[in-house]
Amino acid sequence: MNIENIVREKAAGGANTSSEIVQIIHAYSNGKINDEEITVWLKAVYDNDMTDEEMLAVVEAMVTSGEQLDFSHLEKVVVDKHSTGGVGDKVSLIIAPILAACGLAVPMISGRSLGHTGGTLDKLQSIPGYRIDLSLEEFRRTVEMVGLSLSGQTSEICPADRKMYTLRDKTGTIASTPLICGSIMSKKIAEGIEVLAMNITVGNGAFMKTVKKAKKLGKQLKMAGEQFGVSTNIVYSRMDQPLGREAGLWNEIQESISCLKGESEPGLMAVVTSLAEPVLKHAGVKNPLSAIEKTISSGSAMAKLEEMIEAHDGDPSSLHNGDTFHTPPFEKTVEAERSGVVRFMDTEKIGWAVNSVTVFDEKSGRRIDPSGGVRFEIKLGEEVESGGALAVCHGSDKETVSRACRQIKSAVKIENTPFRPEDVII
Repeated sequence: MNIENIVREKAAGGANTSSEIVQIIHAYSNGKINDEEITVWLKAVYDNDMTDEEMLAVVEAMVTSGEQLDFSHLEKVVVDKHSTGGVGDKVSLIIAPILAACGLAVPMISGRSLGHTGGTLDKLQSIPGYRIDLSLEEFRRTVEMVGLSLSGQTSEICPADRKMYTLRDKTGTIASTPLICGSIMSKKIAEGIEVLAMNITVGNGAFMKTVKKAKKLGKQLKMAGEQFGVSTNIVYSRMDQPLGREAGLWNEIQESISCLKGESEPGLMAVVTSLAEPVLKHAGVKNPLSAIEKTISSGSAMAKLEEMIEAHDGDPSSLHNGDTFHTPPFEKTVEAERSGVVRFMDTEKIGWAVNSVTVFDEKSGRRIDPSGGVRFEIKLGEEVESGGALAVCHGSDKETVSRACRQIKSAVKIENTPFRPEDVII
């Protein structure tokens, strides 16, 4: 393999062969080339895009860099859900136990916060005792016994993606459609699923800023799914404001619990049901919407979540005593400077503010603050009085909380004209 030739070809706007792509990704995964060398190639891909054949080669390279799971012996439809990310997106925490309560198997490998978006793993880690680092065998056994498992990426599953995922965040190459597709689909294929519920978020708080770019990613995801035998159902949803009322860690866990108890904001549950309905139809469930409602009204979805948390060595009782855990030492209200209607929210800017009070990268290593987060009192189209609360920021560091408040205040625009925001589902 000649790395220089591979990079030179891509940087010149040409196409690498499938063999070259598999070789360079495997070489990086195995430590035969370093971060600096692969970064030049990543930036060339980011600048010049990829053909469909190149993208499929990325998926193949990621999948074949590690082991693959097989749940065919369960005689259940095996499904996962994935989102391209956003602010306040806790859909995975709600939909996974619902699908499991409907009799499906849900192996879900989740990720941490990436860029301005939140990460399901960070939220799960705020549950007292919850282990996000199950071994591959523990992950497999939990899915078999409980019906679902939400865990971190193991060293055996797509190790090339695990390594490159972190580097993409550091090098500003996150928003590359083929790399996003390769990262998503490789993990899902390696999980041994047959159906994927895919949520592509669109808007100022998403990596895909326009519907056109989102559709391009959707086309590639479906193509990769078809190539590797995964039926991919895609829902496009708006991320021009935080999803739900809470964004953070423990506070998002609490909002998810409210949803599973039937107390939720309509927009959030619209995304959940839009993703779950076609998957349940695929599994042969009659009247999917009624089945979803039954898992909530009967408490079976909540019971599944509690069972999974216990299997991960977490404390399920903490879910129902939220106020006694991770009480934030500092809170500060974001006050409106004028009366009117909220017409615009810079959701990406808000996401960076949320992550500043929840996730920290230090020289000694990464840490999270479960008490950190933001509660949004006013959303798009809603009225607020001058001096009224737009949001409440909270966390363990007073200055960081104050700085987040200033960022959020500058990200919200208030005008006099009445405004009705578009539906969350596109």
